[in-house]
Amino acid sequence: MDKLNLTNSQAARGSLTPSASSSPIETELPTQRQFLRFLLSPHLTALIEIDDRPIGGDALRQDGQRRHQRVTELVNIQIDRVVPMPHLPPAVMGVYNWRGEILWIVDLAMLLGTVVGTRRYRSLQPTIMLASTTSNVSPAAMEQEQTIGLVVDEIAEIEWYQPDLIRPHPNRVTPALSTWVRGVWESAQGNFLVVDGQAIFARADFDADV
Repeated sequence: MDKLNLTNSQAARGSLTPSASSSPIETELPTQRQFLRFLLSPHLTALIEIDDRPIGGDALRQDGQRRHQRVTELVNIQIDRVVPMPHLPPAVMGVYNWRGEILWIVDLAMLLGTVVGTRRYRSLQPTIMLASTTSNVSPAAMEQEQTIGLVVDEIAEIEWYQPDLIRPHPNRVTPALSTWVRGVWESAQGNFLVVDGQAIFARADFDADV
């Protein structure tokens, strides 16, 4: 399993790049967050937030728990070592032994419904390791963490974006796509889908106890 080399980039959008004349206070934009840009397919670019923990602490859910998701690592997995499992949705490729832990491996493009039919994979396939951490309100409570692997077409860059500038996805998107997408980032380079990592853990149709 090869670790992907990925370097931090400067702010990718001109509107997010501080001007040379700005003071240090003016250049601090707390709404800027790091996102990973990647390709779902050769002609479809998407983003996912590196760590969605709110500034100042975790958000409290209605069930009295805090949850956040983060990208922990970018790797190339060996596709022939993914073990298929019966009675799973097509997007769930199977399970994979990652450092002694058995993880679900999910084809993200198929999960979003942006590709259909049989997929061809490379022997070493770029994969986003995405973890979700859940804890109770009590500081002494044990955190629970689940990690899944999201297979994508290509990894691009880590970049800075402003979440409040993400636009709602257009009405023409399919219901399946709207389930997994926070919205769309519009830029001169095209529209990027913004994947909702929380939704993947909350709504994905696979058994978390494997």
